[in-house]
Amino acid sequence: MRSPLTLESDIIAGLATPPGSSGVAVIRLSGPGLPELLLPLLRHPHGKPLSPAWFQPRLLHRLDLFDPVADTLLDQALVVYFPAPHSFTGEPQMEIQCHGAPVVVARLLALLTAVGIRMARPGEFSRRAYQHGKLDLTQAEALMALIHASTLRAAREAARQLQGSLATAVGAVREGLLDLLVQVEADLDFADEEIDPATDTLLQHRLTAILTRLATLTQGAALGQHWQDGLDWVIAGQPNVGKSSLYNRLVGRDKAIVTAIPGTTRDLNEHRLEWQGIPVLLVDTAGLRSTEELVEQEGIRRAQERIAQADGVLLLYDAQAGLAVSEQQLAQKLGSERVILVANKGDLCPASGPLALPNDLAGYCSVVISCLTGEGLDRLAEVMHTHFLSQPGAEEGSILLLARQREAILRTEVAVQEAEMLVNRGAPKEILAMVLRSALEAVGELAGETCHAQLLDRIFAQFCIGK
Repeated sequence: MRSPLTLESDIIAGLATPPGSSGVAVIRLSGPGLPELLLPLLRHPHGKPLSPAWFQPRLLHRLDLFDPVADTLLDQALVVYFPAPHSFTGEPQMEIQCHGAPVVVARLLALLTAVGIRMARPGEFSRRAYQHGKLDLTQAEALMALIHASTLRAAREAARQLQGSLATAVGAVREGLLDLLVQVEADLDFADEEIDPATDTLLQHRLTAILTRLATLTQGAALGQHWQDGLDWVIAGQPNVGKSSLYNRLVGRDKAIVTAIPGTTRDLNEHRLEWQGIPVLLVDTAGLRSTEELVEQEGIRRAQERIAQADGVLLLYDAQAGLAVSEQQLAQKLGSERVILVANKGDLCPASGPLALPNDLAGYCSVVISCLTGEGLDRLAEVMHTHFLSQPGAEEGSILLLARQREAILRTEVAVQEAEMLVNRGAPKEILAMVLRSALEAVGELAGETCHAQLLDRIFAQFCIGK
C-alpha cells in the first residue's frame, strides 16, 4: 500500500501556460471550496446569478472576470469546472482561460490570492493527483518526461507510460517478489515441520523469472537515457582519411573545411542533430598523429579527450592503406561496443576490396564507404542505428526515461541477484527474507509505494508550476 501522506486542504492556483504575451493564458485551480470561492470574481455576461450548482461539469462557460477592488470588468474568459473525484487531481478543480496579456494574468493571480487561494508550488497539481490515487509515481514522472521531452521518440514513450505501461511492468516484478517473500516467511513460520525438498528449486525458478523481467527494464534503462539525454558520437582517425568529409555528409551540409593538406582540422567541430528520434552531438576531430606544431598538438589533445568520453566512435581509416597499428590499439582500448570501423575511399580499392581486418578486430562492426561518391553511406547509417541506438530486449512502454527510475531498478536487480546467490548457497531463510524485503523496497520506491515525503518533495519540485 502507498505510504500515508498529508493531503493539504487549501485551494491552489497556477499558471499552466508559459509566461509572457499570448493569445490565451490558462490558470488552473484545485481544492475543496471550488467553485464557491471563485464566485466573487465571476459575472455572467447577461447578468444571470451564479451559484455552485449553476456550473455544469466539464462544460466551458463564457463568463466575465470581475475586479471587485476596482469595481470593473477585467477580462472575458472561458471557465470550466471538474467536480471531485472526476478531475486530474481528484479534487474539485477549475480552469480559467483568459487572454494572455501579462498584466491581466498578474492581476487575476493577485485577485485569487486576495480571496484566499494560494499559489501552487512546482508539481503540486501532479502531487495531489498522486496522493488521491489518480496517478502512480511512474505515471506522474511520465507526465514530467512528456513535458520535458527533447525528441518525439521520448515524448511517445512518455505518453505510453502515462497510460500505465511502466506501472504494469513494475507491478509484475513487485507481485513476483511479494509471492517469494510470502513463501520464504511461511518456511520460517513452519521451520519445525517437514519442508518440501523442492522448495529451493521453486525459489530458484521464481527468482530467474523475476530477473528476466528486470533484465527487460534494465536493458531499456540505457536506451531511455539516450532518448532523453542524447549521445555523443565522435569521428576519429589519422589526418586526410576523410573525417571532415564524413562529418559534412552526416550533417548534410559543408560545415567543416576539407582540404588535401594534413592537419586542416585543428579544433573540434560539433553539430547537434536528431538521429532516428534520438538527439546526437556529432563531433569532427583533429587527425591523430605525432606533430611538433603547438596548435595542432592542442587539437589532438582535445580530440583524444572527446574520444575517451564518447558514447560511440566512428574510427575512420583509408581503405587502401588499412588500419595503422595506432588505430588498432585505439579500437581495442575503446572496445567493440563503442566503435564502428569505417574504411573510407572504397571507390579507390581494387576489385578484391579493402584490406582484411586484423584477427584481433575480427568481431568489430565495419563498413566500407566513399565520402566522394556516397557509396556505403546508407549502409553506415543502418549499422550506426543497429550498433549505437537499438537495444535488444528493451520493450517500448517500459523504457526508463529518468535517472531516479534507472537507479531504483538497478538496486532492485542487485538485490534479486543477491537473493539468487543466497538460494544457490543454501543460506538461512532469515537472510534471504531480509534481502527480498530490500528488493521490494527498491521496486516499491520506483512505483511510489514506499516513497518518503522527502523523496516526493525532490521529485515533484522538478515539475513546472502549473503541473
